[in-house]
Amino acid sequence: MKNTASAIDASVKDPITEPEKEVICDMETFSTVYHAKIKHYSQVKLCPRDFSIDCGVFDLAGHSWAIFYYPNLYGYSQDQGTLEIKLLTDTTTSLKQNVKISLIDPSGRHLMVGEAKQVYNKRDDGKRMAFMLNTKLDFSEYVKDDCLTFEFIVSVTKWSPAEVVKKKPQSAITFSNSQEESGTEEADFLFVSNDPEILDIWS
Repeated sequence: MKNTASAIDASVKDPITEPEKEVICDMETFSTVYHAKIKHYSQVKLCPRDFSIDCGVFDLAGHSWAIFYYPNLYGYSQDQGTLEIKLLTDTTTSLKQNVKISLIDPSGRHLMVGEAKQVYNKRDDGKRMAFMLNTKLDFSEYVKDDCLTFEFIVSVTKWSPAEVVKKKPQSAITFSNSQEESGTEEADFLFVSNDPEILDIWS
């Protein structure tokens, strides 16, 4: 019988090729459609500079968002309507938002007036978007019965939490005094010592 010494059984697999845990990091995109109607639209002409109209709150991608309409925003054209979508909640990851803005007339016909992309990194982030001259908007068919209706098609992309796809208990290193090949062959450990008492125990 052949004497051999082995520290690790050959059946123990390389941990690099057989990880104890695997996760997937990926991005997810969420979408929604939101309508906002402003009644008594003619009254916005009486609003002071920087006055904003709260157009409500919606939830998307695990966060809350608010829409504001500015009839006459300081720093922009004095005669231009402006919209803003603001993030209301804290975030630990960047949120990439794409929004398409349309006006809707009473018959349901849409007119796309703007598209914007923005990255949100913290609460209260928001980008103001001027979309149309008020003089043009006031006399358009989209202001009817003193009402103005917007449609927002919003999509938000973010990194999703890491998903565990494989997890197993940590494997222990095993020792064996036999190994399998095409046939069966025994392999003994060769114990080497100069101590007579120890040699006597293993003999």
